[in-house]
Amino acid sequence: MDGNIAIVVPMKVWTPGLHGFRAKYLQSSKVMIPPHIPVFEWTEKDRGRSVAAKWLAETLLEIGQDLAAFSYTLSRLVWEDASCTLSLGPSSTESFLALRRCIQKKLGFETNYREQYEPLLLLAANNGSNNQYELEEAFRMMNGDSFSLTCRATELEIYRKRSGDWLLREVVPMRESEEN
Repeated sequence: MDGNIAIVVPMKVWTPGLHGFRAKYLQSSKVMIPPHIPVFEWTEKDRGRSVAAKWLAETLLEIGQDLAAFSYTLSRLVWEDASCTLSLGPSSTESFLALRRCIQKKLGFETNYREQYEPLLLLAANNGSNNQYELEEAFRMMNGDSFSLTCRATELEIYRKRSGDWLLREVVPMRESEEN
């Protein structure tokens, strides 16, 4: 059994161009996880001990009750040179960063754990085309020049990697917020 665990905010909005692009250009085991923005991920080696699924679910349920649902807008294309990946980022990252800090604190991870975090919806990876401009142009052809999608984060999903596959373990609702 692999020891990877991922906590994500699922994207519950379906758009043909976005999903079609991901299906064509995303060649990764994480493509099995429906569109999402990762919030926190670790391996057993990172933690140094096994994490019981029940404890993790109960801890995240507490977090879900503490943190209110929030809205976000995906509108920024982000190219990462090191990994040759194309992603879509939210216009504001504050809510995702607050959610990540809360999870880190509750799970007992150091505040600087994997510091380089940017909440991103992965669009293209390991697809044989490492050309940023070709991928961005293909995305714009399928989705328009000024793509913007407003979503609402209402729950967290916990995935565990087993034998190379990411399997959904738990869905944790977030507390309703006062915003519409």
